[in-house]
Amino acid sequence: MKKPTLPVQNDFPPGSSFAIKEFDVPLVHIPGKGWFNWFGGTPRPYDATWLKVDNHWAADSFEAWVAIIADSL
Repeated sequence: MKKPTLPVQNDFPPGSSFAIKEFDVPLVHIPGKGWFNWFGGTPRPYDATWLKVDNHWAADSFEAWVAIIADSL
């Protein structure tokens, strides 16, 4: 099995937003495509109905978001 590689900011189109759910789930919202969960290093579609006001927040930076992915590998 191929080990996932960490994403770089240029992998995402302008306007993408990076969020963290419940401290350890890295999520990204890609305009026109929806939400994706990057936990484990492989993006999977994410059902945004699971997002509540108090269970996720914007990542402090892209680097902080990628660090959460790295921790999940």
